[in-house]
Amino acid sequence: MSTTPAATPVWVRPDRPFVTSTTAFPVCAILTFPLVAAFVLLAAPRLAALEHRSMPVLVANHLVTLGWGTMVAMGALHQLLPAAAGVRRDPGKEVWVHFALHTLGVVLMSVGFWIRQVEMISMGGLAVVAGVAILLTTAASTLRRRTRWLPSLTYITVALVCLGGVTAWGFTLAANWHHMFWTDLLLPMGLVVHLALGLVGWFGLLVTGVSYYLLTRFTAIKTLDGMRPRAIFAVMTAAVIAMVLGAFAGPALMRVGLLALAAAGLLYAADIHRFTRAQRTEAPDITIAHWRIIAGETVLLSLGAGAYALGLLPGDATRWVVAGVSLFLLGWVTLAITGQAYKVTPFLMWYYRYRLGMPALEIPRLPAPYWPAWGSVQMILLTAGGLGVSLGVVAGEPWVSAAGGAAFFAGACLFAYLLGYSWLPRLVRSEPGRTTKGLPMPPG
Repeated sequence: MSTTPAATPVWVRPDRPFVTSTTAFPVCAILTFPLVAAFVLLAAPRLAALEHRSMPVLVANHLVTLGWGTMVAMGALHQLLPAAAGVRRDPGKEVWVHFALHTLGVVLMSVGFWIRQVEMISMGGLAVVAGVAILLTTAASTLRRRTRWLPSLTYITVALVCLGGVTAWGFTLAANWHHMFWTDLLLPMGLVVHLALGLVGWFGLLVTGVSYYLLTRFTAIKTLDGMRPRAIFAVMTAAVIAMVLGAFAGPALMRVGLLALAAAGLLYAADIHRFTRAQRTEAPDITIAHWRIIAGETVLLSLGAGAYALGLLPGDATRWVVAGVSLFLLGWVTLAITGQAYKVTPFLMWYYRYRLGMPALEIPRLPAPYWPAWGSVQMILLTAGGLGVSLGVVAGEPWVSAAGGAAFFAGACLFAYLLGYSWLPRLVRSEPGRTTKGLPMPPG
């Protein structure tokens, strides 16, 4: 009996992109990235005016952290963690539930901040916490069945602990705004703990750990001999602990944490440099180019953290903190996401196949398949955007931050088109006789 096209799963003979529960996270993040960047553009001049507690800035901040960075990271972990642990785990319906809860939570929190509705912020925070609980449960199940333990898994495990901590702490902050049961949370202490767990503990440890897993696959270096992942992990973890304790105990521990973070950053930048020097081919590679920029920003952020801890930075200390956080999120974290998206997601291949109409076998024959047209422009715009916003904050010039925000927005739009909107028409196109009802689902 012959097999008709209608009886063939789309993931076996794809005539269009196929979005699974795990790829739904990065798809949503990429398609909404221009919206996130629009709020960054709106917030940028307010950052330079040190209105970092204003509602537009809070909306932009939570969209960047939860709607962009964490959204991508969660989807990646549902796939990467089992692979790194050496176990087989096909995502179930709980991943769709997680995606729905997290998306709902981000929307409710963003709208709540915009209209100054604390109850809505709390409801959104509760949805995010529930989604994180699903992720932590599935991660724990995967780690219990592990068949190997790579250095990256140590980073990821502690990063997940910090994710649980920062979401619980954030929900506590939101509830405290409404019920006022812990007045000290209204002081800088509450924000410092939130930043230490969220930025350094969650994003910092996660990106650093995952990079040691991915760069051994993207470059000619196949082992971590000569690298320092364990030392860097120990110093970064100590930095997180010192910063959290310093929020309660006093500035001395905070300075120790910042100095430790600076040392870890410089060591990490040296490791990235070793990786990027060992590029596999002479063809330009957009992912490796991103990592070179990340290495430079790592050095810049590390020197800034060390100088701040030693009291060497001139002017208003708050400006340096706001500028550093802006560069970390809009530069370091964002470039880590966009750079890897060209390789660890199928979206670049979908751009070639469904936007340019290239046969699958022709794509590897391109002179530089991982250097797509306009990819370098997107990278430059996002890099300039993060640096511009931060420079405007340090200089106290709202127009400089606004220009940086505009560059960031343009880069986000171009990136979203290349890896999202270019293939979206093929995804939603209706074809009579084509169905997946009753057919087996693909793994992931």
